[in-house]
Amino acid sequence: MEKYSALIVEDVKETADYIYQRVSTLCPAIAKIDQALTLSEAEEFIESNRYDIVFLDIQMQTGTSFDLLKQLSDKGGIDFEIIFITGESDKEHVLRAIKFSAIDFLYKPLDDGELVVAVNRALNNRESQNLNRQIKLLLQRIDERPVVKPGKIAFHLHSGILQMIPVDELKYMEADGVVSKVHLKSGETITVNRNLGYYKDLLILEHDFIPLSNRTLLNREYVKRYNHQTLKITLTDNSELPVSRRRGKELKELLSERKGLSAVFSTFISMRGGKKKRG
Repeated sequence: MEKYSALIVEDVKETADYIYQRVSTLCPAIAKIDQALTLSEAEEFIESNRYDIVFLDIQMQTGTSFDLLKQLSDKGGIDFEIIFITGESDKEHVLRAIKFSAIDFLYKPLDDGELVVAVNRALNNRESQNLNRQIKLLLQRIDERPVVKPGKIAFHLHSGILQMIPVDELKYMEADGVVSKVHLKSGETITVNRNLGYYKDLLILEHDFIPLSNRTLLNREYVKRYNHQTLKITLTDNSELPVSRRRGKELKELLSERKGLSAVFSTFISMRGGKKKRG
């Protein structure tokens, strides 16, 4: 079995020891594990050793792990996979930035199953040459104010390739078990290695995607009209998607109140009997 090395960057010694214990127990392929309790110590470790994975606590006493990543990027790049270790107190827009860059993160306390999946994914991705692109996207997102909408989202494709896609080219996403199908403006459909729930909050909150059901998220820019009687949404290419009864009721209420989504359906809103009414 091939052996790998890892670095844990965590400023609380007890937490660092806990992460060390879980990784060494659950991930036997990682034979060497170092610990750094400060950002400067982490930088020294990274400059003098070669690691396959670095576990990064986001908020450190002397700064954030993003400061470390920026310094390393400025010095010539990053050649290890990253798994962020986050607390519930970490800002929501930071976690959304991590999701958009397709970098793994784990909540404290660690879930054993999620840890194993994240480590295996990192080891499989370590030769992909995509990490510096992901870090660049992440740092751009962190530097932005939370209200600024990122232009692209990073997807790990089912084939193992990382693909950056402009958000405005995403027509809709649908659940397909543990993976998701992404339907693009071009007509192409790609399979990505995350379930729909992973993307739901950040697409709804940052881009006003519409949940049509538990299985489908729609980019509102592609909506042409909604027929509440048939529970169907017609897209700008004249294709149709079904809406669940629960979501249909929510859409109807929003439209009747002329709040939020009413502007989305300003082209035509079919509320009964297929008759078209002005939004």
